[in-house]
Amino acid sequence: MLIIDDSEIERYILSHQLKKIGVSEIMQESDGKLGLAFLNDYSQNQQQFGANFPPNIIILDVNMPIMGGFEFLQKFAELKTQLDLGICQILMYSGADDPQEEARALAYDFVKGFLIKGKSTIEELKTKIGTM
Repeated sequence: MLIIDDSEIERYILSHQLKKIGVSEIMQESDGKLGLAFLNDYSQNQQQFGANFPPNIIILDVNMPIMGGFEFLQKFAELKTQLDLGICQILMYSGADDPQEEARALAYDFVKGFLIKGKSTIEELKTKIGTM
């Protein structure tokens, strides 16, 4: 599991929730650019994380400085074909309850869900992850 969010507090909350539902290996990056660099460092991360790399699920914040979620999605689509990232699925995580933003994210075939910060429960997170 990889969390990409610029908010240290949000990463902490998500990590805590994920641990409560049984996720043990949680990797974190603070923006989309660092997230892509992390995924691109394939061989080193496979040595470090073994079977947990590449992550099967990426929880991606929509609004971040440097590189936001939608720019990440565009670049991830290219990277996914270059590297063996076929198992990676993305769960978008947004502070806005915006149906247009959700539809835009879900237009990517590897985006499998959309959560709203502050409104999503541990049970909803568990359900979404369970269907991925």
